[in-house]
Amino acid sequence: MKTATQIEAAKEMMTDVFSRIGKQYAYENVSADFVAFKQFKVQWQRSYNWIAFRISDYMVDAPENIMEDLAESIFAKIAGKQGLYSDGMRGWVLDDDFSIRKRPTFIRRGRYLSDNPLGEHKNLNDAIDRLVSKGLLKKDHNIRAVWNSDARSDMAATYSVLMRTIMVTTALDEPDAPDDVIDYVIYHQYLRIQEGARTFGTEEEPSTRLDDTKFEGYREAERALDMLCLAL
Repeated sequence: MKTATQIEAAKEMMTDVFSRIGKQYAYENVSADFVAFKQFKVQWQRSYNWIAFRISDYMVDAPENIMEDLAESIFAKIAGKQGLYSDGMRGWVLDDDFSIRKRPTFIRRGRYLSDNPLGEHKNLNDAIDRLVSKGLLKKDHNIRAVWNSDARSDMAATYSVLMRTIMVTTALDEPDAPDDVIDYVIYHQYLRIQEGARTFGTEEEPSTRLDDTKFEGYREAERALDMLCLAL
């Protein structure tokens, strides 16, 4: 965790970077602040020659060259260009080290998320171990599965590409919930994370056609989810 002095230094560097690049786009007055968003994102407000940014504090430890890449992409997007992320920016946020550092904060900010994979009846780490043993996940997968107790959602699970985290509904934390169904839910979201990482910050949209068929019994798992009124 960074100290207040380190955070202030990072903010000063970020503001300098965004101001310098903003001048190339005719913005004379540029401000930038770190904000504790749950998700990684950037917001801005602007007028004729001023612009104010709110940057995810997941970027607080970004080196200057990565902050420059982010600023270039954002200003290009505002100017109506594609605003694609550079290879350097993509590499930094998609690196395993990024998710390992940021994931505890991400989980803590999730109102309904538990950082304990062990539920009342099911252990999500057991599901991941089964997928590894079947060759569906690599041993160095860097995937974390956690429970989501938000009863308002009909989703079996959601996911975060950058945090490499799968959030499984506690509706599946029941003694009669088949292990295969939980395994399939995690595998399906793992594929989405992989596809999302492949296309992150590029002009290509993530494919919605996932190769679920590698999971033996996927049709039965999908039917079980339908009976539970849960979607993927």
